[in-house]
Amino acid sequence: MRTRFEVLVVCTANVSRSPLGVALLRHHLTERFGEAAATIRVTSAGTDARDGEPTDRAVAEVLRRLHRPVLATGPARRLDARLVDTADLVLTMTRTQRASVITTVPPAQRRVFTVLELARIARRLGGDHRLPASSAPAAALRALVTAAPAWRGPTAPQDPASDDVADVHLLEVEEQLKAGRRLDEAFAAVVAALPGPPAGAAPR
Repeated sequence: MRTRFEVLVVCTANVSRSPLGVALLRHHLTERFGEAAATIRVTSAGTDARDGEPTDRAVAEVLRRLHRPVLATGPARRLDARLVDTADLVLTMTRTQRASVITTVPPAQRRVFTVLELARIARRLGGDHRLPASSAPAAALRALVTAAPAWRGPTAPQDPASDDVADVHLLEVEEQLKAGRRLDEAFAAVVAALPGPPAGAAPR
């Protein structure tokens, strides 16, 4: 089993929501696992991105207002099959984007979720202590992704649209901040649900 884990965060243009998601997920992983979080690589792409387009400057402002580190995430890049193939987990902002990823690489279906969908499943699995203890962050995240597909149905919301984080690019910063808070809470829930090492084991 590989000791590294690849997470791909996807939105439309790859200039607002997905770069913000990358920064937030990296923050929560580092806060939880410290240096060991480096075994989890988090990158992003957009279903309709224009390669090389810079990240929206409002992303840095949203991160500052959330009291999160402002991390560089690189220029935009367009989603392709290679990026999906190399990802152990693909997190999208909307159900439409999730469908687009699955259409691009159908066998990836079991490892593609919207961010809010995976957060909801993670809260259930973490709260019920259904995930095996693990001594490494990558193994812990892999255990979550392996277990999660079976819980799509049991945790499905009454309103499917509640799994979407709306596009806030070019809107007022306050609107972007609302989306940022939803993403921050969701990534915090995912990371909090990851199992830690067994009793008496030292984390790696």
